[in-house]
Amino acid sequence: MKHLLLSFLMAGAVPAMAQTAPAGADKDIRLQTPAELVITAAALERALLTQPDNLELYIKLGFAYTRLGRADDAQRAFENAVRIDPKRAIAHYMLGLIYEKKGLKDKAIVAWTACLQTAVDPHIRETALKHLNALTPR
Repeated sequence: MKHLLLSFLMAGAVPAMAQTAPAGADKDIRLQTPAELVITAAALERALLTQPDNLELYIKLGFAYTRLGRADDAQRAFENAVRIDPKRAIAHYMLGLIYEKKGLKDKAIVAWTACLQTAVDPHIRETALKHLNALTPR
């Protein structure tokens, strides 16, 4: 279920971000090989040196690192995205997943709560609520 929803979210997020990605990093990250993802991540990191407040670059970088299994780097990218725009639900969503995977329950609850408060998409809101309910049993 999580993988299906993640694919759904990435499908909507990636095309919107392609216009702000550096050259060579515009291929849909869901279709990139691990070698291509490493190149994409490096290009995004370089682009962020000159555009340190570019929200879309941080989100795309977070997804690239997520696909590479680099949770710490993905966490850093999504935390930077939230710093730039605290109302970006997808960044909170991804942080919720990362924090849960790392066993950081309190941080996961904060991320899922923020996701629930900022998400417009009913599927994202439903997922956030399910995670919150699982993390805070009554």
